[in-house]
Amino acid sequence: MFRGLGVGVGLLLASGVRAEPSLGGAAVSEAARARCRGDLERVLSEAARFGASQRRAQALLAGLSTACEGVLPEALRRGAGRAASARRQERAGVLWEAARGFVPESCLPLGEGGARAVVPRCPPPEDTHFVAPLPVSLDVGSYVFALAVRTQLLTQGAYDERARRWVAEFLLRRALEGEG
Repeated sequence: MFRGLGVGVGLLLASGVRAEPSLGGAAVSEAARARCRGDLERVLSEAARFGASQRRAQALLAGLSTACEGVLPEALRRGAGRAASARRQERAGVLWEAARGFVPESCLPLGEGGARAVVPRCPPPEDTHFVAPLPVSLDVGSYVFALAVRTQLLTQGAYDERARRWVAEFLLRRALEGEG
């Protein structure tokens, strides 16, 4: 079940990772960022109750759909909700569509392919704890969605340890789910 992931995934919750400086965070109030931090803590706690990767990935998405109002764009939150209730085969497409407009077009290849197909144009940020080569089992929709969420939280000054944990946990669970 875990073959191939050991090389692609570093320590998920490594401590000491520094957040990048916020970009344009003035548009969001500190109160909204504080609510977002609390929301992400709640989402991570609720998702941790599930042992199966698919259920945990769904819980992470469902939780994100109601989290970070005023910080994350509604289109990403709505996409997370749709993906949480979508069938496994449809989830990557829903996430890919939700990420459109929030990541560069070069990160959105047409046709089939895993996340590895976009890595030359959209490498994984170091703080996701994923390194090249990405796991073969990680779909491009999940990858670009996680990048879009990361970028939006970073832009709004809400990208902290909780947000890093959400991104890393989501990518790991989707890669494990793809192996299943």
